Amino acid sequence: MSATPIPAAPPVPERPMPAPTRESKPYWDGLREGRFMLQHCAACGKVRHYPRPVCPHCFSMESSFKEAPQGGTVHTWTVCHHPFNFFFKQQAPYIVALVDMDAGVRVNAPLRGMAEKDLKIGQRVKLAFEPVDADVTLPFFTAA
Repeated sequence: MSATPIPAAPPVPERPMPAPTRESKPYWDGLREGRFMLQHCAACGKVRHYPRPVCPHCFSMESSFKEAPQGGTVHTWTVCHHPFNFFFKQQAPYIVALVDMDAGVRVNAPLRGMAEKDLKIGQRVKLAFEPVDADVTLPFFTAA
């Protein structure tokens, strides 16, 4: 009589990771260094986020990155019960916030350490940094 083989554990889903581009590399490098770096148009001076090759205001292709403050206020949020990727299923439910940063851009990222019942629009939060590996650090928000 042969033993019944033990089924293999299902594979752990792979975490989706950003693919930095030439335009976004300074942003991702800044996160890895614990700095919030935002792209500024060299022609009109407007700040933009997410990083991209062309200014949406004046269409210039020239830009530079400058360090920005890490604080902001909650614009809105959602509670994810059904994650877009299987990697996040074990974390559900989790909160993703859209934050009006003091630097003048909106950023969306997970909000950690706060319960939904304690959230309100306009609440102060701050950007924090999660090192994922030697190359990638991801942003998230916490209470200010």
